[in-house]
Amino acid sequence: MRVLLSILLNVVFSLKLVSASESNEITPYKFTNREDIPSYNIPPSSRFKTKRLDENTADIIYYLSKPSVNNYPIAIMCGGSSTKDNIESIIHFHRYFLKEFLDLGAGVLTLEQWGVDGNKINEKGFMDHYTRSQRLKDHKTVINHLKTNPPKGWNEKIIFFGVSEGGPIVTSLTEDYPEISIATMNWSGAGDWSWREELWIFTQQLLVENPECLHHIKLSDCCICSEDIKARKNYDTRMNIIIRNPNVDQNFLGMSYKYHADALLYPLPDYKKIRTPFLVVAGAQDTIIQSSDAFVQKAKNVGANITYLRVPDMDHYVRKRPDIIQKSFKWLESCLKNTK
Repeated sequence: MRVLLSILLNVVFSLKLVSASESNEITPYKFTNREDIPSYNIPPSSRFKTKRLDENTADIIYYLSKPSVNNYPIAIMCGGSSTKDNIESIIHFHRYFLKEFLDLGAGVLTLEQWGVDGNKINEKGFMDHYTRSQRLKDHKTVINHLKTNPPKGWNEKIIFFGVSEGGPIVTSLTEDYPEISIATMNWSGAGDWSWREELWIFTQQLLVENPECLHHIKLSDCCICSEDIKARKNYDTRMNIIIRNPNVDQNFLGMSYKYHADALLYPLPDYKKIRTPFLVVAGAQDTIIQSSDAFVQKAKNVGANITYLRVPDMDHYVRKRPDIIQKSFKWLESCLKNTK
C-alpha cells in the first residue's frame, strides 16, 4: 500500500511540474535573496516585441500578463538600476508583484532592457545602451505601440509603478501620458534634487559605512576609489569630466560614464504635469530622503494629488517591508475604485 501511495504521489507531483512548466501564463514568484531566483522559461504567449524607432536596432522585448476580467488597466512596472555584474531579466521583477496587480484586476507589462531577452544576456549590447533616457524612450515606444495595437480587453488606461531608478522614469511617463494614466506608485525613486546632488549624498554615506572597495581594501584607504568623493571640489570636477566624456569604457562607482552623463542631464520633475493620484514611498533612512521630502512638498505646492508614505524605520528597499507593500496596494485599490 505504501509503495502504491508513493507511486501515485510521484505521478501527481510530476503532473504538477509539467503543468507549471507548460503554463501559458507567467506565474507569480517571490524571492528572498537574488541567489534564490530560479531559472524561468517565459511562456511564448506572454512574450511580445516591437520595433525601436530606428528599425536597424534590436527589437524591444516586453512581457504582458492579463487578468481574468475584461475592461482592465495595465500596470507598467519599471525596475531599479543594474551594474555590469548584475544584469538580469525584468521577468523576475514582473513575477514578484504580479499577483498583487492581478488580484486588483489589472494586467502587468514589463520591458526588457537593450541586450536582454529572458535568459539570454548580451552584456555589450546592454552596457552600450544603458541609460535612463533609453529606458524612458523604450517605454514610450511600447506605450504608443499599445495605443495603436490595443490588447483585447484593455480599457486603454495605465498604472505606472517604478522602483528606485524606475522612479524618475515613471514620473516622466506620468507627466507625458496624463490622459491615460490612472495612478502612479513611486518607491524610493521620487526625488527633487539632481543626480549630481543625490549621488554626492550617497558617496558621503559610503565613506561613513566604509565598505571594501573593488581593490579589496577599505574605501577610505583606497586613494583611487575615494579620491573623487572625499572633497566636493574633486567630485564636481569628476562629474564635469563625465559629462564631457559620456563613454561606456570608463566607470564611476560601478556605472559607466555614459550612464552617469545621461543621469546628470536627465530632466527634473515638472510638478504641474502630475495630474493623477501619485504615491511616494520613501524610507527615512534612505540617503535620498531629503530629496523625496522636497519632491512631495513642491508637488503639493502646485496642487498635485500626492500621498506620502514616509517610513521612519525603512531604508531604500521597500521590497523588504511587506507591510508597506500592502499599504501601497491598498492605496492603489482605492484609486481604481474611484475610476469606476
